[in-house]
Amino acid sequence: MMKKLISLIIFIFLYNLVYSGVVDKVIVKVNNENIMKSEFDKLYASTLEQLKQLSSKELDEKDLAEIKQKVLDQMIAEKLMLQEAKRRNIKVTKREIEEGIKTVKSRFPNDQAFQNELKKENLTEKQFEKRIEEQIMVLKLIDEVIKKNVPQPTEQEAKEVFNKIMKIIDGKNLDSKEENDDIKVLAQLVERYFGEQVRVRHILIRTDNLKSQKEKEEAKKRIQEIKAKLEKGEDFATLAQKYSEDPGSKDKGGELGFIAKGDTVEEFEKVAFSLKEGETSDIVETKYGYHIIKVIERKPKRKPEFEVIKEDLLQYVARKNAEKYYEQFVNDLKKKANIQYLEKI
Repeated sequence: MMKKLISLIIFIFLYNLVYSGVVDKVIVKVNNENIMKSEFDKLYASTLEQLKQLSSKELDEKDLAEIKQKVLDQMIAEKLMLQEAKRRNIKVTKREIEEGIKTVKSRFPNDQAFQNELKKENLTEKQFEKRIEEQIMVLKLIDEVIKKNVPQPTEQEAKEVFNKIMKIIDGKNLDSKEENDDIKVLAQLVERYFGEQVRVRHILIRTDNLKSQKEKEEAKKRIQEIKAKLEKGEDFATLAQKYSEDPGSKDKGGELGFIAKGDTVEEFEKVAFSLKEGETSDIVETKYGYHIIKVIERKPKRKPEFEVIKEDLLQYVARKNAEKYYEQFVNDLKKKANIQYLEKI
């Protein structure tokens, strides 16, 4: 029920485990515990970087101010949740701590890189372990308060969400702008799922990492040789496993699964959706290199059906309910807390 919420929270918490060792200016006191400027700056920078990767939208001053406030609010919520977890005397086992350490270490290419980061941030292994323990305490608190208090989603709630999705698909707007934006994302996913799709395999010879014209000519020669083998009747999947330079699909015989319009680059998509089942393309050039595409199966565009996506919608409702309760729980902690803002962000 809480997977997406917990994923977001654990990312923020675990990020701070590693990047919060510098002593400097205090910007907020939360029940006499400090939030440091350096902690804020690093989390804010990381958040901005993620947003840039997810969206091409240019952020203006108003956007940046809102993001800063949300980052600070989350850091305050962290402090309050940890304090509440300690007040409730929530325990963490040694095994849970070990698993938490393993999770953080997995974010680094090797143990030496992890050790270097600890040294850079002036953290000892014991300090790091203590922070892991504290963050698991908070996650246990979230699990406890949400599971106890959030009601299970009903089919009626899921149907209401479905009806709103269909309104968006039909070109109508919802009353609430925030809800409108939220449902728009769901509507796009639903349109993609029920839209025309093709299941494809491909063989890729890369050129995006090549510098000289000679190398590119050699790449084209290789894809032409593979095309000739296909024309002689050799198996597509076998050739993909042997020659393809796409690591994500190579071992699966070049299979990419079902793709919808908008999932891939234009040149690839145009050819893929023009092929019949069982048909193989000529050589297709994209920014990645040279492809040969084979369509295994096609799905025509269908009308969205509630029963088909009911479980997904129930999960969505459950997540929204959990988020609402989490926000209310944090707000209640804030009302009882002594929060002092000492510096502008």
